[in-house]
Amino acid sequence: MRARFFVAILIASFAINTRAEDWPQFRGPGGRGISETAKPPIVFGQGSNLIWKVAVPSGYSSPVVGGDRVFLTALNEGRLETLAFHRKDGRLLWRQRALPEKESVSHNLEGPSPASPTPVTDGNSVYVFFGACGVIAYDLDGHEQWRRPLTNNDVAAGSSPILIKDKLIIRCEREDGAFIEARDKKTGRQLWTGSQTDFGKGFSTPFHWIRGKEEELVVSGSHWLTSFNPATGVENWRYAGNDSVTTSSPAEGESLLFSAVFNGDAKEEEENAFSASLADFAKPAKPEGSKNQNAMLAINPRRKGDITATCLTWKSARGVPSASSPIFYKGRLFTVKNDGLVSAYNGKTGDPIFQNERLNTPGGYSASLVAAAGRIYFASENGVITSIDAAADRLVVLAQNDIGERIIATPALVDRTIILRTEKFLYAFGEKR
Repeated sequence: MRARFFVAILIASFAINTRAEDWPQFRGPGGRGISETAKPPIVFGQGSNLIWKVAVPSGYSSPVVGGDRVFLTALNEGRLETLAFHRKDGRLLWRQRALPEKESVSHNLEGPSPASPTPVTDGNSVYVFFGACGVIAYDLDGHEQWRRPLTNNDVAAGSSPILIKDKLIIRCEREDGAFIEARDKKTGRQLWTGSQTDFGKGFSTPFHWIRGKEEELVVSGSHWLTSFNPATGVENWRYAGNDSVTTSSPAEGESLLFSAVFNGDAKEEEENAFSASLADFAKPAKPEGSKNQNAMLAINPRRKGDITATCLTWKSARGVPSASSPIFYKGRLFTVKNDGLVSAYNGKTGDPIFQNERLNTPGGYSASLVAAAGRIYFASENGVITSIDAAADRLVVLAQNDIGERIIATPALVDRTIILRTEKFLYAFGEKR
């Protein structure tokens, strides 16, 4: 009897430990863009491996997955909304407005959507951030738990909230009154806040970097890459070199932090979805000695304060993305530039495995890279999703899937599916069982 009991415990433990991951925030678990358990399809499209398809209002936020629910935000005829869909069949479970019925939000079609920040979920609640009204927490059935307004609204805010243990991290970077803060996820009570007066407009999502026993909150902001203590908000270090307006988020691996520094290129800016609005933003003065150079940086912070001159491990001036976040996967760092130019580097040394190889899918690349099952997925703004072999020593394209619709949002990889938001629809692609 006792033996059967222990067998049952082992089976239950195995089932828990091997349960498929959720995709709880922008760029998935830990903001790394990687699922260690998903096995999404390689070939899919309107007539292939389509599980479900539902119409959704406009918005740039990416889908997140918690349990049997898929969440995203949208701008629906001037109304800011949070929507929840059933993961299995795409059925709409609930939708909630962020503003009173009589209030609406306008959208400059050339700039970021007011529904750009991606939600975050811990499996019990879902948290959304709208620059037009603030932070709202819902339970999984759509009942509002709490909300906290912004002192000064910013309709164009684009940075997504993240969770670090019991803290909800909100970053609002703008020309006047930029800040980063932590709130108690259960009550919305402010735990700490930090002013970023030398920062201007930005869209980069904060990154939770776990280095052994140390935890850091890394923010890619105007001219500075900055690390904070997530428990207190106290600054750890900063590295100069960022552009005045940042979009991509950092990645990590080999005890290094990887950050794309894009300071502008005429062709890149012309093709990027956000370029028209970025050109109009006020640009704070760059730090003394800082150079306007495009670069892929690998940093190993070994001290506090300004680490610009002391902690750079390697740098590459080629293959630097303007918007899409890089990804570190299986020992390699991957990037994609506009026009579908892909680069891969040895994470430790920065030695290029290949650089600026063409996917033959032109146009902009705003969606961040995602990876699972030994593959990297690239989503172009023109609606083509390409998968490549992450282990090959040259660019090996496995498939190119033309969805036929504009893509800005980053896909979610869960179980055997890829969940994708286009300009007008939300899709689930995967092998039907």
